[in-house]
Amino acid sequence: MSYRGCTVITYFVILILLLLSFALNKNSRYPIAAPSRFTGYPTWHEELDNFDQQSYDTSLLFLIITSILSGYYSLIWASNRDLPKKYVTYIYQENGSRIPATWFNKAIAYYIVFTSVAGIALFYLDTGKLWSTFGILHNIWEVCILLLLHQGGKITSSFFFAFIAIYVIMVTLLDIVLPWPLDAIWFKAQGLCADCALFIVFVRIYLATREYVKEQSSAQLPITNEDDLSPSDEEPSVSPKIIKHPNQILLLLFASFLHILGNGIPTISPTDGRL
Repeated sequence: MSYRGCTVITYFVILILLLLSFALNKNSRYPIAAPSRFTGYPTWHEELDNFDQQSYDTSLLFLIITSILSGYYSLIWASNRDLPKKYVTYIYQENGSRIPATWFNKAIAYYIVFTSVAGIALFYLDTGKLWSTFGILHNIWEVCILLLLHQGGKITSSFFFAFIAIYVIMVTLLDIVLPWPLDAIWFKAQGLCADCALFIVFVRIYLATREYVKEQSSAQLPITNEDDLSPSDEEPSVSPKIIKHPNQILLLLFASFLHILGNGIPTISPTDGRL
């Protein structure tokens, strides 16, 4: 077994032991889960005094709308096969070959789309077991992005689908079986693991790409013709813009870091876990 495989298994064992420590502690006093305002089912948070529900709903609806719009345009750009060369991105292999980052771009687009789906479900269901069936859709695409990068930017074997299936079954099954608050801890922990893994992978990609760029001549790099950098009058008015290579990867770093903050701060802050 590889070092990475052993590391992943070790992390899961530690997480399971932490969950068992909660279950074996009979003297633990857990907070009472508040009911969902629409379904009445128990949620993954307790009641809070002076909680501004209107401000929370406003911020959540804003995030849903922006995610829907972002996902819509991302799918259009990622699915467009007639993009100018300056918009085409590639994933470079260790042997020097390259493949278009089509699947990677589509995975990010679907990730944004299903983030909005999870947000809509969160608005109506609130965090809880019922919502986790939608929240897992958001996490699936994080795992898909990690697997795509691990396989060089494309699906190379059936292992991809087998891993996704095992991941979904394991997370959902434990979420159903575990009682409150272990179900919330489990779902939150595995989600944060995926968030942090994405950020670490993006950091490594940026650093490796930056070093690669330093070693190459300008003729070997994408977007080398200055004429290609000027927008064409025939191009649509709404289109992605070019950022000097490889600084476009910093957008992924920035987005993934903000996502960790948005997911992590409510976890450790003295609130009910909602922003």
